[in-house]
Amino acid sequence: MKKLLSSILGLSLLLSACQAQEAASEPEATVEKQEASSEEVSDSTQKPDLALSDSKLTASKLIKDERQGIVPSRLQIPAINVDATVSPSGLLENGDMDVPNDVVSTGWFENGYKPGQPGNSVIAGHVDGKNGPAVFYDIGKLKNGDEILVTGEDGSELVFVVNKIEIYPFDESPLREIFGFSNGSRLNLITCTGEYNKDGSFYEDRLVVYTTLKTA
Repeated sequence: MKKLLSSILGLSLLLSACQAQEAASEPEATVEKQEASSEEVSDSTQKPDLALSDSKLTASKLIKDERQGIVPSRLQIPAINVDATVSPSGLLENGDMDVPNDVVSTGWFENGYKPGQPGNSVIAGHVDGKNGPAVFYDIGKLKNGDEILVTGEDGSELVFVVNKIEIYPFDESPLREIFGFSNGSRLNLITCTGEYNKDGSFYEDRLVVYTTLKTA
């Protein structure tokens, strides 16, 4: 799978901007008690003090997002008997996403999002090699509801559920939808499919399996 998606370098810059914005600290909203006016307020008209400041309830704590994500090391897809290692993958000099050198491993796009974070994390794998099927040869057979298990370097495990499968021309893939930010925690698996272009040594299409984090 020598060429995954075109113009992915521009995408990486977009993702960096999203991450920078996402990482920006939120201003804390505190509730300050107003000073008493010069006029006395009668007991019958005095409103109870909720004392939110005493409870130290700030906006950042009320809406804090605990989804940190994990660095993936293992990928399991029981429905198609996949059990593969996951290694970090970056960008090639031409701006394309790098992929593993062997046909049995998968690559996580570390320039993007971690599995479990808000956003679209991406794991890529080959569909075949010179000697036959590769790790993602059967992912097109997955169905909605099938589960994807991702194990992190720390031993933690996340379960994602397939919700759709799409095929795109390699130069018309929706980069923002596949790699970009989302409020949900998503994991997208990507591989080659379609006709093989012998002149260019690449497959004409890309297959993407979209999954969403399974909540308890």
